[in-house]
Amino acid sequence: MRATIAITLIAGLLAGCAPTQQEYQATVTALQGSPRLRTEALNNCVQRLSRLDKSTLHDGAVLMNVSDKDAPRVGCARMQKALVSGRATYQDAVDITNNRMTPRVIKIFRDR
Repeated sequence: MRATIAITLIAGLLAGCAPTQQEYQATVTALQGSPRLRTEALNNCVQRLSRLDKSTLHDGAVLMNVSDKDAPRVGCARMQKALVSGRATYQDAVDITNNRMTPRVIKIFRDR
């Protein structure tokens, strides 16, 4: 169950599905303890984001300063890195799902 939550949370964050605080905390804990789960979650996130329209992908690529082709993988990897390290807060997750680009969210996607 936690694996499913973790795999869907990262993709969901970037696709607009807000987690509960308990789901967020469980996901972070699960990701921190499992390299295999991180790999599966990253791959699932990339697949889901790759289906976004080209304009959205382009906007993300510009924000992250990467190619349009690399935007899904880089965005997912940076979000996951912030989750696992504890740098991304529950509020950041809520802001991302609600398309609120706060300074903290921008720093996460710029890997700063």
